[in-house]
Amino acid sequence: MAKRVFLVVLVLGLGFAGGFIGAKLSYPEDDINLLREDLDALTDHVAGVKKALASLEDLPDRIASLEETVATLGKEVTRLKEEGEATAAALQPAPGTSLRIAYVDLEALLEEIFAPRASAQEAYSAKLDDLRKAYDEGKVDEETYTKELVKLEVEGLRLQVDWSLSLLRKLKASFGEVAGVLEELERKLEPLEEEVAELEEKAEAGVKEEELQGFFQQYQQLQVVFQQLEQLLSQTLTSGLAKLAGEVAEEEGIALVVQRKDLLFVDPGQVIDLSEKVKARAPEFFGG
Repeated sequence: MAKRVFLVVLVLGLGFAGGFIGAKLSYPEDDINLLREDLDALTDHVAGVKKALASLEDLPDRIASLEETVATLGKEVTRLKEEGEATAAALQPAPGTSLRIAYVDLEALLEEIFAPRASAQEAYSAKLDDLRKAYDEGKVDEETYTKELVKLEVEGLRLQVDWSLSLLRKLKASFGEVAGVLEELERKLEPLEEEVAELEEKAEAGVKEEELQGFFQQYQQLQVVFQQLEQLLSQTLTSGLAKLAGEVAEEEGIALVVQRKDLLFVDPGQVIDLSEKVKARAPEFFGG
């Protein structure tokens, strides 16, 4: 039965092209290689952050510590996918056996999870557009525009930080296999969250013109770190949902699970939709 679970995880991972990860997985070898490349890029970026922020007291040490934990999480995600590749090759259905087939609408599940994030981002973008329009039309002067822009930029960073931490905590509650790594990652993110809070205080008080360059340098470095973190957490979420689908399939004797988007035709009488059962196993994400 365990072999069936890993086949399911493997099949669900093939061809995933959701906008939340930004990479298309075509077959197992590419799946693993792309993930490794993503993790290498993240490691290289965090190393660059460490060098750029060398003058900001002990923040580089915090980034270096965060790098190690993020890399460990990446290895956990890679391990899950490698296990699926290794075991699926050995799975041979018995001759004449009637296979039960099911599908999961992963794209719809991810869209539902990320709907609050998308809505908040849309509202935030509208604020930026309104401010720029007011400035272009001469309704606000340059000094006011700069001050309000600084506040909005930090507001966007806070949105990103809060969402990443929320996603991390939900993953920790739903997927025990990576809970330990996520717990360590959460602890190491606390100092960076404090840096964001300091930026918010500075933005609210007003940043002097001569301090703007240093302010935005710190802001941009933190923003990119949390962008990379959100990407990796999204990958972890996708693998976790695939694993839940595998558990459901194993319990119900289903031999093959595919993604809904890959199907040209579905006969509801012969192909089972497992999406709702997957949702039921992750109440932290779906409010069940």
